[in-house]
Amino acid sequence: MQLKVFLVDDEQKAINTLSNALTTFFANIIICGTATNITDAYNGISTSQPHLVFLDVEMGTETGFQLLEKFEQVTFEVAFVTGHVEFALKAIKFSALDYILKPADISELKTLLSKVSRNLGSENERVKQMFGNIESRDKSEHKLAVPTVQGYEFIRVDHILYLSSSEGYSEIMLTNNKKMVSSKSLTLYEDLLNDYHFYRIHHSSLINLSYVKAFYKRSGGLVKMENEEELEVARSRKADLLDLLSLR
Repeated sequence: MQLKVFLVDDEQKAINTLSNALTTFFANIIICGTATNITDAYNGISTSQPHLVFLDVEMGTETGFQLLEKFEQVTFEVAFVTGHVEFALKAIKFSALDYILKPADISELKTLLSKVSRNLGSENERVKQMFGNIESRDKSEHKLAVPTVQGYEFIRVDHILYLSSSEGYSEIMLTNNKKMVSSKSLTLYEDLLNDYHFYRIHHSSLINLSYVKAFYKRSGGLVKMENEEELEVARSRKADLLDLLSLR
């Protein structure tokens, strides 16, 4: 199918570069509009009804988030564009939204466009959840978007007991004993959750330190979680874990 794309960036040069890449390497792309400020972008997107908007995060004194807040319903897919790895990028990743770093790489664009074509129409809830995470100062209320077969499920971070890797997937054990399976890697979740009192005790286990019930020295080191499950601690991680648990 043909994909209608709208580009928003405060630098016209950046718009031209991305536009040329999209139209040169992707035959199904139609650039239906561009804008260098929020007002023009809102009017242009409302009129042209694109499938996908490439949205710069930082635009002078404005931000791409301010544009999204103007829409009661986000009916288009969003791919954030940024030249910096900052707090906003973690919020974007946390909500499973797409992004590319400047300058855009053709292989990254190919992957992103393929994903967008498969997921058209699923963006609004993820955008709303992203704003909820940004606006809430209480990290325990932040929700993580977990991809499922049906779409995405949003789970509170403080409802996660631990995560474990299994054949390239991640299994997420919740406090209500529900287990979820995500196609995302444990390394990705380790990066996302490193500010939320999680620690990777083993190459196959990432735990919520708030739910550690006991630590045992046997077998090199084991932690018992609140659900009574025992997880192995790697020898190389034992000292740091004991420090984090204030047991040394």
